[in-house]
Amino acid sequence: MGYWLKAIGHARGPLPDAWLERSTASLARTGFPRRPRIAPGDRLVYYASVWRAVFAVVEVVAEPQLTRPGTRWPWTVEVEPLLAIPRLDRAPPVEAIGVPARSMSQQSHIRLSPEHFSRAIDVIASVAH
Repeated sequence: MGYWLKAIGHARGPLPDAWLERSTASLARTGFPRRPRIAPGDRLVYYASVWRAVFAVVEVVAEPQLTRPGTRWPWTVEVEPLLAIPRLDRAPPVEAIGVPARSMSQQSHIRLSPEHFSRAIDVIASVAH
C-alpha cells in the first residue's frame, strides 16, 4: 500500500471554503497530468493547494485510466472517501503532518511515508465530523 499527498485545486482555480457543498466529484475520482504510479489500495491525503491544508483521505479503488484526453488532468483514478473535513477554514496546515508546503510546489502528488500518513489521519480526524 502506498501513501500519497495529492493536490486538489490550483492558484487560478482554488477550492472554495465549503468545497463539499459545491461538489463531491473529487471524492469519487481525481486527476493527474501523467499516468500516476498509484494502485488500488493506495491512500491519498488531499491537499488544498491555495489553502496549504490537508482536508481528506481517500482510498484508490481502480487502476489509473485515461478518461480525459486533451485536458490538463487526462489520467484519473476512482477513489472512495475515508475521512473528510467539509470546510477548508478548519483544515489543518500541511505542516501539521510534517510536510513543508513547498514540497508540493509544481507537483500534482508526492509520496508520503507511513509516519506522515499516520499523522495526516490523526490531524484530519481531530477536526472531521
